Amino acid sequence: MKVRLSPREISICKQAATFRWQLARASGVVNQRRDQGRNDNDLDLIGIKAELSVAKVFDIDHNPFQLGVDSGEDMWLGDISIDVKSTFYPDGRLLFKDINAFKANCAVLVCQEDEDTYNVSGYCSRDRFKKDSRQMDLGHGMGSVMDQIDLSPLEKLWSYSTQRRLQKFN
Repeated sequence: MKVRLSPREISICKQAATFRWQLARASGVVNQRRDQGRNDNDLDLIGIKAELSVAKVFDIDHNPFQLGVDSGEDMWLGDISIDVKSTFYPDGRLLFKDINAFKANCAVLVCQEDEDTYNVSGYCSRDRFKKDSRQMDLGHGMGSVMDQIDLSPLEKLWSYSTQRRLQKFN
């Protein structure tokens, strides 16, 4: 699902990205990036834009200025934790440095198309990723990956979340 960010939203994302990387580095938290061709701000910026894109798709109240060290859970859809993973490549893959880095209930992949347009490509549960991902070196060391075509559609996550929420009333 394609999401276009407004100039105001991009401005907020830029402010939040600068804030995040400066706070993290000042706190001594080392960025674990694999792509050495980009700086910390580039990576934080695409991550925040991806988070905002997912929040818009699912109508999640999300604060890009959230403080604290990344626990692997970027946002919540009801009681389902989501790790938003972003890539600069429209045909990018869902990637974790290793299988144990997948902490949330599910991961949502967001691919950048240009500065203001993002494709929220699909999602995968942690259990399915552990079962179906494969090891691959994308030029920055080995990691666990899954192709976009193998991800589940966003509608399935929305449906699952809605069913869980409504079961509480039965």
